[in-house]
Amino acid sequence: MINRFCRLVFFKWLGWRQIGELPTEKKYLFVALPHTSNWDFIYGWLAVRSMGLDVTIFVKDVFFFWPITYFCRFFGLAPVNRRERSNFVDAIAAEFDQHEELAALIAPEGTRAFKPMLKSGYYYIAKKANIPIVVAGPDYEKKTFTLMPARKALATFEEDAAQVIEFCKSMTAIKPNKTFTN
Repeated sequence: MINRFCRLVFFKWLGWRQIGELPTEKKYLFVALPHTSNWDFIYGWLAVRSMGLDVTIFVKDVFFFWPITYFCRFFGLAPVNRRERSNFVDAIAAEFDQHEELAALIAPEGTRAFKPMLKSGYYYIAKKANIPIVVAGPDYEKKTFTLMPARKALATFEEDAAQVIEFCKSMTAIKPNKTFTN
């Protein structure tokens, strides 16, 4: 029911289009960008739900307090503690090991402000859990949500990040000055 409503809102009322095929793998990691505004969450959530995908989205744990926790769970959010030094990669890889099917989403920019490098967590999670990466994101100018084909992590983080950044450069962010541009 919620997926049908999201499809109506996202594709019909708002006029967005999907580019690319849905992942067929049982386990994968969405690498979503550009991430320049809180609106990216809203459009991204509408996009994945309208496509019928059940995705866990990792966000800062500061969002998890009563009564907001219930809303977070409804939206498929899972808390990540970024204040303490913990092995985030190992924890997420363990989650993939414990589930027969799991799709998770990470925004490798790590913040809505521009940073010249991506955070490497997505890459090491994909390597450690031996799962494919699906790079995806919105283009606000064209009103398209693009899904790249699932792929293995490349040989090095630098190579992988360069490919992800090239994808990001092909998208128009809601705030283009806060992400990678050509």
